[in-house]
Amino acid sequence: MRVLVIDDSAAVRSRLSELLREIRSFERIDEASDGVFGILLARMQKPDAVILDLQLSGSSGLDVLPVLKRTDPPPTVIVLTNHATAAHRRECMARGADYFFDKSREFERAVLVVKSLAQAQSA
Repeated sequence: MRVLVIDDSAAVRSRLSELLREIRSFERIDEASDGVFGILLARMQKPDAVILDLQLSGSSGLDVLPVLKRTDPPPTVIVLTNHATAAHRRECMARGADYFFDKSREFERAVLVVKSLAQAQSA
């Protein structure tokens, strides 16, 4: 399974990658600090899942999300954000998010979703 983490925080990217590597069923885990590079990586690496923050340098995760969902094949997109308002949730789901989690309260749930996807893929 291939995973892409797009988050402007190096600490968050590092922690997510560390937690994902513990699962040991990944072909590759890529990281991007901004939306432009994230889209480029998504087009090149064709991840099965993307963990996406909404607040990114130079762009918004809300803008990146529909672009990711138009890639072929489209990845499962897990939004993990500190902007976990009902309005943001609705907008993300309307733009194609598969999951939406509050970074401050549901950080590990994003990893559990990816783990579940990896297990389903390997079955």
